Amino acid sequence: MNDSPPNTPETPSRLVRINARAVADERGVLASPASLLLGVSSAPQTADPLAGVPLAREIHLLAIGSPDQLPEHTPDQVINRPTSVIIPPLVNAHAHLDLTHMGPRPHDPSDGFVAWVDQIRAQRCTHDAHIRASVLDGARMLLMGGTAAVGDIAGAPAGVPSLVPWRALQDTPLSGVSYLEFFGIGASETPARDRLDALLTKHAPELARSSSVRFGLQPHAPNTVAIALYLWAAQRARELGLPLSTHLSETPEEIQFIASGTGPQRELLERLGVWTDDIDVGHAKHPIEHLRPFLQDAAALDPPLLAAHVNALGGHAPALARTSTSVAYCPRASAYFAAERHFGPHPYRELLDAGVNVCLGTDSIVNLPPETCAGPAARICILDEMRFLHQRDATPPELLLAMGTTHGARALGLEPGAYRLDPGARIAGLLAVECSDEHPLDAALRNDTPPEFLLLRNPAC
Repeated sequence: MNDSPPNTPETPSRLVRINARAVADERGVLASPASLLLGVSSAPQTADPLAGVPLAREIHLLAIGSPDQLPEHTPDQVINRPTSVIIPPLVNAHAHLDLTHMGPRPHDPSDGFVAWVDQIRAQRCTHDAHIRASVLDGARMLLMGGTAAVGDIAGAPAGVPSLVPWRALQDTPLSGVSYLEFFGIGASETPARDRLDALLTKHAPELARSSSVRFGLQPHAPNTVAIALYLWAAQRARELGLPLSTHLSETPEEIQFIASGTGPQRELLERLGVWTDDIDVGHAKHPIEHLRPFLQDAAALDPPLLAAHVNALGGHAPALARTSTSVAYCPRASAYFAAERHFGPHPYRELLDAGVNVCLGTDSIVNLPPETCAGPAARICILDEMRFLHQRDATPPELLLAMGTTHGARALGLEPGAYRLDPGARIAGLLAVECSDEHPLDAALRNDTPPEFLLLRNPAC
């Protein structure tokens, strides 16, 4: 407990006290019952237009402790949440917000991943206005799910890269990275590089401008992007100061294609007219080994590479740890595609034991359960991913909270301290989650109530 408010960069416009059942972060329950004292500088508007979240220009955590320990102050506002645990806001490290308009869709894993890809290619938005609306709707659902920061994958419909998703996210209170996705292999490699290079050159001043949502690059996956194009992307990322992400070791089709150059992925490339015999696959390599030169190049970036999924590890945890690669695990997406049937349980604990920064994502709304993604209270929620793992694997609440907050912040190049509750810190916000017994953090992971923002720092202010 901190007994005296620290000096802050600006005089808070109001003093806020929150009384709650408990307060917790990745270290566990910090106080129960609990009170927090905050210095809050008001934002130009009191709530965001997307989800009605209370916004602030700055939020300084002045003190935290049991109610009788807190310093004597006369707050301007008191918030009482006697049945809630207060936690930091969440970080969704991997999402596809431009697919929000599609909503949840059923999928039979026995149909294979390529059949699912064909559905996405046929039904994703292609017009700028529709893409923007889908991203903003996804942002609203993230806020309804307690998310303060996101690693969003900005798709390229028909192979055409667009800045629309990145610009849309900048109009929300979210922080994070918008990773521009691109494809390029075989006959499509050179045209893809030329298109992307032209966009980066044309918009370099805008891309370098300080923003609450950084612009990044996302070579889609090893089975759709040539290794030479991966290495080119790493070079351009270094030159422009951009973060990088990629899908990695996600599907059986990817594993087969990289190892042998055969299977449904090759058939897809042939059907699209981009297969060429000089594509550098078929050397009996695992995708992580295939991308080793790229992983090494990306290790020098700030932040280093963020790899999504990694359902099949193949003993390569040390390689990911050595290159400081973060992994965004999307638990419900892996279950939706039945990854465990092909690869066994996800290796997130093996990765963590090896020193890899494992965080959490949701992937797209397409793979989420419809009961939480419909109606005015629809949410895309990392807390639901945490609950899934807690119930399935008995993963400790403290570890889940770390994966859903500071690990994700680190992977996106954000300040992890903003997602801990340290007295004196400038924090990203606060969530309230209902809990019902003497173990508040466990209880919050056993119920299905949505988290609620009590405050969110608006980085656009």
